[in-house]
Amino acid sequence: MAGLYLAVPDALSGAQCDAAIGLADERLAPAPVYGGDGARIEPMMRDAGSALIERAEAEWLFERLDALFARGAEAFALPVGPIAEPIQIVRYATGGHFQMWHSDAGGDRVEQRRISMSVELSALADHAGGALEVVPDLVGRPRTLARGGAHLFPSRALHRVGPVTRGTRWALVAWTG
Repeated sequence: MAGLYLAVPDALSGAQCDAAIGLADERLAPAPVYGGDGARIEPMMRDAGSALIERAEAEWLFERLDALFARGAEAFALPVGPIAEPIQIVRYATGGHFQMWHSDAGGDRVEQRRISMSVELSALADHAGGALEVVPDLVGRPRTLARGGAHLFPSRALHRVGPVTRGTRWALVAWTG
């Protein structure tokens, strides 16, 4: 653990990463930005494709993520339960980003989202840029987690994803509270 995040290098295997991408690949849609006025598409703030995956579609994946969240709950001393909402599989093509600094908890999901997770589904060699930045510990640092690695952090932490400058970055994003 370093500061306000927990890195788990072996969160998913390569086969599990492929399976997660397979769940989303055919049904990607422009990724929305959420706010007080609901969901909207704002490519200047967030340029990515995403798909929501329900627990019934991938119980094996949710069970693995629940176990990872239990590790995060211990590390952050935050009580959490199983994932209660869909997870997102996100595809950032060249130029893709989530430039807007944001909190996953917002003002309306403080109890619903206590811990956030981002799992790297792409190999480091598959893209350049696209690093997850979490205030204060992961700002301005290049991606170092290999494929299958996860970052967990309190959902109130400000974070963003820098622009992908080459290739494609796939990530899995989930929350629990």
